[in-house]
Amino acid sequence: MFCLKAEERGEDPNTVVSGMFPVNTLSTKVLFDAGATHSFINLATAKRIACVLEEMDVQLCVSTLVGSLYHANLIVRNCPITIQDRLCFADLVVLGIHGYDMILAMDW
Repeated sequence: MFCLKAEERGEDPNTVVSGMFPVNTLSTKVLFDAGATHSFINLATAKRIACVLEEMDVQLCVSTLVGSLYHANLIVRNCPITIQDRLCFADLVVLGIHGYDMILAMDW
């Protein structure tokens, strides 16, 4: 697949892509992160949208760009997310994120 970098298209590479999307039929504030290695959901949102939480086999240690370090051992598997009338499913690691209900990694 051919892809141009944001700078080559004259766009700001630091632009944040986010929006409100139905997750398990409830409106949820989502951040799309092309640099994330996993997708995440905060615990309050997981409970609000009635997700089933599973314990992971290993504890995940997550570092952020600002140097914060978080530990996670819960995951929501196959969470239904609707984007542009398309139903998608994502595995979401439960993490103490703030400002967004969910961070979706762009693993394409």
